[in-house]
Amino acid sequence: MKKLALVCQRNAKLPFIFEAAKAANIELVMIYDTAESAPTQLPAAVTSTWQLPVFDKPEAALDTFAMGVKERNIAGVMTLREEAILWTALASKKINTPSIEPEVAALTRNKYLMRQAFSKAGLRTPRFLYIDNPEDLSQTHGLDYPLVIKPVSGWASTGVMLAKNSAELPGLIKAVWNVQHKDMARFNDKNKPIGLVVEQYLPGKEFVVECFVDTAGVHVLAVGDKGQPEGPWFEETIYRQRCDRDDPLIIALCEVACSGVKALGINMGAAHVELRLDAHNLPYIIEIGARIGGSGVSHFIVEQGTGVSFAKLCMKAALAEQTPDLPDILPAKKVAANYIIPLHGYGRFCGFLGLEKVVQHPQTTKTIIFFEPDHISPPPPAFGGYPGFIFSVHASDQEARDYHKWLDNTLSILWKHHVDQ
Repeated sequence: MKKLALVCQRNAKLPFIFEAAKAANIELVMIYDTAESAPTQLPAAVTSTWQLPVFDKPEAALDTFAMGVKERNIAGVMTLREEAILWTALASKKINTPSIEPEVAALTRNKYLMRQAFSKAGLRTPRFLYIDNPEDLSQTHGLDYPLVIKPVSGWASTGVMLAKNSAELPGLIKAVWNVQHKDMARFNDKNKPIGLVVEQYLPGKEFVVECFVDTAGVHVLAVGDKGQPEGPWFEETIYRQRCDRDDPLIIALCEVACSGVKALGINMGAAHVELRLDAHNLPYIIEIGARIGGSGVSHFIVEQGTGVSFAKLCMKAALAEQTPDLPDILPAKKVAANYIIPLHGYGRFCGFLGLEKVVQHPQTTKTIIFFEPDHISPPPPAFGGYPGFIFSVHASDQEARDYHKWLDNTLSILWKHHVDQ
């Protein structure tokens, strides 16, 4: 049986990629970094683990990987982890298996170069600039506040901050600079200068479009409503699938997303496209990850809403196996959703209030908790991880909204010290 190398899966507690592999009769070899520990219990479909210095000594890890794939019967390689996208593309090229080109992978891992590609393709993207010196902010005079500051090689909302005025900007630039050059240092592309992206804030709602790319083109598998995060650090909160694919806004989001995928040269596998609306409800492309989103969350959304296994598509493609024909836009029959438990503070994690009620609620499909007792969550812009996810499936968008509102009112975190009220 062909085996697939899964590179640096962020959290083995999220079961979706492992369940999908088992259902597809695909064996997984889990590659984990030298700074990480192998799971004490192997997840479903995982037959072995392999520790490599993916982030600290990537070239050595590539050589060791290439020498060991035949012995381990590995026929493909993929990742769901943003920081490992470039290494995975290089590893795939090394063993001559399907993947996006390393140059494309590097483009998706650099927010500044990515935005340049969007602009060159004529796509709507927020006005942006690159900061390579936190002491020299003269370039920012041409932008209107508020401004969003991002680490150039960041992921999710890690290190992202909102500057409402010029008085706030210098201090926030230095804070995000520290995140980029300290917290993210081992994940930075050593061949590219590392700075920050500053871009115009868009006041509208945020969306995500999940795409799969094959030889026929770009296919939309899901469109998700991500709420309206307003800063100051853009903590992610919800993901609700949209079923109204004929809505003009949804059609426009899909068109922009597909154009963005093509602009970056992503020619196979997954693309996680983030977009936001301006004050006139026009969609702007923000960024694209060449992966299944949320360490497998996007697979849950797609599969539960449409019946199609997103992870299976990606794994089959990585193994050079045939994937089924897909429509341009996959219809959704149900509203799959994910609720990211909000932090509402930082410090020492002491537990939850209301979690038992959530677990017992009939609309709760799955509850996954990441924080262990005494987990330390640092103040923003540093990021100490997500507390947990609440997954659900609904008959309508309104039912999903009502459920998430109930979660807002029911579930909270108990902190010891340093609580941000």
